[in-house]
Amino acid sequence: MIKDVFIEDNHLIYQLESNFPTYFLKTKLSDDLKNNVFSKYFIYLENSNIIGFVNYYELYDRFELAYIEVDIKYRNKNVGSKMMDYLIDVGKKKNIINITLEVNVNNQSALNLYKKYGFIEVAVRKNYYDGADGILMERKMI
Repeated sequence: MIKDVFIEDNHLIYQLESNFPTYFLKTKLSDDLKNNVFSKYFIYLENSNIIGFVNYYELYDRFELAYIEVDIKYRNKNVGSKMMDYLIDVGKKKNIINITLEVNVNNQSALNLYKKYGFIEVAVRKNYYDGADGILMERKMI
């Protein structure tokens, strides 16, 4: 099941920060939800456990996918695909123009997922990730 996360979802925020500590060491979810009107989150729940999440920015008529993460035990089980389906469906309902993202050139599983959903390479940021290039990708929605 996929659920949007809001500032009122204290128990979900706590569980999300506990399940994915590496990401949330950089970003305090409750602060982000409270202080950044553009930042959005949704989670993938299985048996009341959060096994994946997406952080994206709704920038007027565009989405920017900031982060998609699936618990390592649940990878290659279509969780990432289901979350991408959800993000695209939300974008269609809001009539967004495109979804953009950036990915490490060495992250082949992420690249495969994005290409599966029609994202194309539009630019490269040289040496963006500690010596590895960052690929900017876009999926047009209209």
